[in-house]
Amino acid sequence: MFDLPSIRVGRAFGIPVEINASWIVIFALVAFSLSTGVFPSIAAAQGAPWWLFLIVGSLTALLFFASILAHELCHSLVARASGGHVERITLFLFGGVAQIDEEPGTPRKEFLMASAGPAMSFVLSGLCFGGFVAAATYSAPWWIWAPLQYLAGINLLVAVFNLLPGFPLDGGRVLRSVLWGITGDLLKATLWASRAGQFIGWSMAVGAVLGVLRGRVDLIWFGVIGWFIASLAGNAYRQQAFKSRIEGVLVGQVMSASPEYVDGDLSLEQLANEYFLGRRHSRYPVLHNGSIVGIVTLPDLKTVDRPDWAFVRAIDVAHTDLSALVVAADATVESVVERLAGDVPGMLLVASSGRLAGVITRSDVLHLVETR
Repeated sequence: MFDLPSIRVGRAFGIPVEINASWIVIFALVAFSLSTGVFPSIAAAQGAPWWLFLIVGSLTALLFFASILAHELCHSLVARASGGHVERITLFLFGGVAQIDEEPGTPRKEFLMASAGPAMSFVLSGLCFGGFVAAATYSAPWWIWAPLQYLAGINLLVAVFNLLPGFPLDGGRVLRSVLWGITGDLLKATLWASRAGQFIGWSMAVGAVLGVLRGRVDLIWFGVIGWFIASLAGNAYRQQAFKSRIEGVLVGQVMSASPEYVDGDLSLEQLANEYFLGRRHSRYPVLHNGSIVGIVTLPDLKTVDRPDWAFVRAIDVAHTDLSALVVAADATVESVVERLAGDVPGMLLVASSGRLAGVITRSDVLHLVETR
């Protein structure tokens, strides 16, 4: 996320919880704002030492992000109860996100999953407001009731904002689930929800620009969030369109059958001269005595000094983790897309009865998407 590292800080109900490095920025901003602006402006807090403002502001910021974690945790628990697998929850610059491996399979499941987060935020807002009223009634010190008042308001804001009817906000998922249920067409429902999300996001961004031009520099962050929402909304439709085009297609239907391959005993010198220089491919399946051994790529040659190419075989430098490189012809294209996008050398080997039947590459998948 943002190409920044994340660290795992624990588990909640068995779900890994991570903090992205970008989260430090937003935590510091919230803590600073509370410590230097919000709490010092309270009449009852006048004269309090700076270190007390810093402690109360920092603890309140932590409680706010604990609320965000609870929001995402509710999404995750409902998704898991519906049969989904939650890989992790990550707190980052724009809040939190639950990494769920599969989209909900029905409109009802999506509606329940999307509604769970805002429902938790409403509950937390109500609890904090009740605590604030009780603390204020019994004349508790400001450093007790002020954080509760802030948390009641910010959780209410989180709930209402997330219910705006545009993807990727929770309200956008609720909208998609309703449209999906009415039309029976997930792709069309995603298109409408994504367009609504783009409208909301770009409206926020334009409003922020107009505000900044009038001197409201504080609206810059509002505009950044709007841009982020609009970008994710557009990506959501593209991803769903991609998924719909490959859905139900088997690897054997799109693979390149009878591919060129090299023998594992071939020297790197022969491999370079006869295959990489003489032909157009940059990677080849490697077989030995007719059995699949792995894949060799052009960069693999660079791991061996040029004078040694005559003595080193293709099998010696090939990628040989067959569990990662080999797929069955009756596997779905959807199931191998992530593997092709990962660390594999741009190709998966398709096996039938232990023999090489073909290969599937990223280009094969893109061709399928473009022509289907």
